[in-house]
Amino acid sequence: MRQRSTALRANRPESSRARAMCASTIAAVVAAVLATSAARAESPRPDTSAWKCRLCVFYAGSKARVEVGTVYADGANFASGRYTGVDHNGAYAQGSAAGRWRTRDGSYLRFEADHLGFASRHLAVTGGQEGHYEIHLSYQGQPFRQYDDARTPFRADANGALVLPSTWVSANSTSGMRTLQASLGTVPIESDRRTVTLSGSYFASSVWTLFGKITHAERTGTDVTGASFLTEALQLPEPIDDVTNDVRAGAIWADAGASLRIAYSGSWFDDKLNQLLFANPYPPLVPGSVSGGLSRAPDNNLQQGSLSGDVTVPLWSGVLSYLVSVGRLAEDSTFISGSTLAANPLVLPGSLPGNIDLTHYALGLALRPAARLALRGRATYDGRDDHTAVLAVPYLVTDTLPGGVAVTPRYGEDQTRLTGSANYRLFSWARVSIGGNYAHEHYAPGQVLTSLSELRAWGQLTLVPGTAWNLTVKGGSSRRDASRFHPAALPPGENPLLLAFDYAPRDREFLQMRATWVIDARLAWSLQGSAATDAYRLSQFGLSDGRERELTTTLSWSPTRVLSAYLGGSYEHLEAAQNGLENPAAIAWRERQGEYFWTADTGASWSVSTRWRLKADYVHARSRSNTSLQVVGLYGGFPQDATTLNTVKLDADYQWSHALLLRMRYRRDQFGSNDWALQDVYPGTIPELLALGVQPYRYTVDSIALSFAYQL
Repeated sequence: MRQRSTALRANRPESSRARAMCASTIAAVVAAVLATSAARAESPRPDTSAWKCRLCVFYAGSKARVEVGTVYADGANFASGRYTGVDHNGAYAQGSAAGRWRTRDGSYLRFEADHLGFASRHLAVTGGQEGHYEIHLSYQGQPFRQYDDARTPFRADANGALVLPSTWVSANSTSGMRTLQASLGTVPIESDRRTVTLSGSYFASSVWTLFGKITHAERTGTDVTGASFLTEALQLPEPIDDVTNDVRAGAIWADAGASLRIAYSGSWFDDKLNQLLFANPYPPLVPGSVSGGLSRAPDNNLQQGSLSGDVTVPLWSGVLSYLVSVGRLAEDSTFISGSTLAANPLVLPGSLPGNIDLTHYALGLALRPAARLALRGRATYDGRDDHTAVLAVPYLVTDTLPGGVAVTPRYGEDQTRLTGSANYRLFSWARVSIGGNYAHEHYAPGQVLTSLSELRAWGQLTLVPGTAWNLTVKGGSSRRDASRFHPAALPPGENPLLLAFDYAPRDREFLQMRATWVIDARLAWSLQGSAATDAYRLSQFGLSDGRERELTTTLSWSPTRVLSAYLGGSYEHLEAAQNGLENPAAIAWRERQGEYFWTADTGASWSVSTRWRLKADYVHARSRSNTSLQVVGLYGGFPQDATTLNTVKLDADYQWSHALLLRMRYRRDQFGSNDWALQDVYPGTIPELLALGVQPYRYTVDSIALSFAYQL
């Protein structure tokens, strides 16, 4: 609930007036659409029944392609197979297929299947009849592998709670847990998402189309989470088991001068695990504090209806677009117990009946008052009314210290955005553009800010003096201002001296450049760069400044029709500084962090003959992160984080016959990383942290693939 409602609006009179004004505007737009349709209906339509098309060629018949083979991987682990599922050594069956069938009356069927034999498999079937209907069914597997070296003494019991072995010996330090090493077991940190989608369209007439879509997604696996008993911490393997169902349906009306779209969408999220209970591996701080508990993401649902479209206006070739959307986000999950101590229970409300109304209005206009001038403008309004009950919830600090009472926060918000741009063609080879946007947000009472506004302006020059080269330069600045900060609205435990970066007043300047140069018919070069500088002028604590620099270039060469090559590279630098203070009496500190990314890649493709085609690619990527810390004149730094990736791909295709293709693939991936937060941190390394012991990603994987593709 909290994740979907972090900025929602409370009821106020100005919200009602805004809704009334937008409703009248939309009514006028719909009236204009109907008037345009009626005017077009009155005009006579030509008789097209005798028209013949001699240039229209429609495919009829059937085609199919089937590919089967095997992939052998050496050196694979969870890091290398993070998104593919190739997470262990050995042979994998691979296969793919695609085909189509079509008759002369417009009936058709298409299918495709990729990555068969892997957890990332994808299958899709589409069928229907041209001009009448279409049905689509698909399946997508999405593996997410994180760590295969996590070790923990916790085991899940029949109820899903994490328990310790009966031989466990508690201690205030991991070095004193005498049975720790003997109790450790490996737990894979991974998850799998499986998504099934069914969609369809029915073309009721030349102007009306009905559509619908149903999506069912399941996610299961294990993730990493943290917990603590006051000053003693632990990492836990958290089970994942949730389901998301989405439904969309609506109708589209489209004519030559206007369009209208009416739609409904609904989403339901169900976490089958309401809470995570776990044993306390440390001696209880108070008698009976032998377990802890964490709440899970609450079940919730979102219902929305929308009306959108566009209509031509009889002024300067204008097009008016509009959008109205209303919805409701709701959840009513039961609170878990605020204390695991039977002798010290907390009286909690039964549940949190969350209820948030969402509204979105948008109106856009595009005009061309002159052949050389184009104008665009758009106004949007987002309203979020938080009707969630105001509850006073008592809490304890790790079953040990009195915590107090927390009041459910407010997330109401009104947001208005105005954007506009003008594009003028000075000459046939030069265009100049200017534009900007203004955004204002007003928050409901009980939040850290009352209002936030940002003004952004930019200018752009585009030069295209010929077919050989072109250049685009864009630059601008923005200024964000915020109202007075309200520390009392912060959740319990947050530092009132730090202002969140997305609320803090900020000045930004940016510059972007893009150029291409076709040196001759065989050689082309492109260059793209950007720079941005941020200044948080009023932030005594938190972020004080930031910089972004990026440069990318590519050189492509095609000396003949059968040979092509490329060479590319990129560089990115991110830097930020922040000031900190633990409390008003503490010593101030300053941190500066810099991140650097380099990439170089090259490759070539060569059609040796009508039968042989060769391809080679190489990628080298590096990153580095430096963090320095300064406290009252003393300077120090954290260990450097770094990554290195080298990828080599060699492909060879041999056209055995007109229908049979032999494919051979070799790939080598080498990845290394240094992460001081994980490096050499095992379950018993840190005295007051029972860790999972996961290590930075490192692997060297060689894979060889051989497959046959047959064209039917």
